[in-house]
Amino acid sequence: MAKKTTRDGAEKPKEGKNTRDITVRQLSGKECSFRVLRDMTVRELKIALHGWLSCEDEAKRDVSSVEVVVGDQPLLNDQEMLSEDMGPVLAFFSVKPVTCSSFQASRNKCEDLRVVDIPQGEGRVEEGAFMHCGFLASVTIPNSVTVIGDGAFQGCSSLANVTIPHSVTSIGGSAFRDCRSLANVTIPHSVTRIGGSAFRDCRSLANVTISDSVTEIGESTFQDCCSLADMTIPNSVNRIPRGAFRGCSSLKSVTIFESVTEIGGSAFQNCRSLANVTIPNSVTVIGASAFEGCSSLANITIPDSVTRIGSYAFQGCSSLEIGRREGAPSLGSH
Repeated sequence: MAKKTTRDGAEKPKEGKNTRDITVRQLSGKECSFRVLRDMTVRELKIALHGWLSCEDEAKRDVSSVEVVVGDQPLLNDQEMLSEDMGPVLAFFSVKPVTCSSFQASRNKCEDLRVVDIPQGEGRVEEGAFMHCGFLASVTIPNSVTVIGDGAFQGCSSLANVTIPHSVTSIGGSAFRDCRSLANVTIPHSVTRIGGSAFRDCRSLANVTISDSVTEIGESTFQDCCSLADMTIPNSVNRIPRGAFRGCSSLKSVTIFESVTEIGGSAFQNCRSLANVTIPNSVTVIGASAFEGCSSLANITIPDSVTRIGSYAFQGCSSLEIGRREGAPSLGSH
């Protein structure tokens, strides 16, 4: 009969008085039992666990480290002996850090990916690096990353939270598009550019904070973010682009500072909950269909600064009363 061995060829300990069982917790939360020698150090245990990944949920993953815990206390000294009087021992797997380039080279792992810890030193999350990783729930982005590329996390439908570090200066187009579990986003003071459709179709996104370092917001950036309730456009932005908030059906309040000179076409189209908006005196252009279908919009004043109003800018605003100065641009069919 063949001997039972670990994945690295070492013989697996047999049950007996010189062995003990410890509990191994998988990433999924399931637990399994792992037999080790009774007298061994924390380091020896970690080596053994690296070599024997019998838990099926972990067998598909690259494991870089193991944390050993007794009670609530992690054992930080690798030379410490696992004595019998320690009580139950619990070990946690952690996933091998995934670089963007190495992950792109092995796309078949996508369906198994739950946690990503991008290593310190990576300067960029590449375009499409984790696109459509539907089970990816947690991402750690180190403060060495300056660019999140186009489509980097697009379609990561299980991703509920992400912290964008203060090193990031640019968020690419569609970077988090269709991340339907993403609920909160803070854009740090380092970011100057948010690409088009960056958060489009993030249907659980309820809170967004954009710092006043951002000077450029791309088209359709927050389109169809149907849980978004309020938004402040930072005073560093001079243009609200086409479709920026189109279809944000829960959006009730928008603050626009006097840095904005143009409200692009369809910028707030079909924002059905938007009841009041103040257009500042800096705005000169209101684009076509900018507020079309805003059926709850009750009051709006068009300031003297506005010189052009696009077609259908206020069509379907059934509750609207418009205040405007004498000689203001004609609303026509707007």
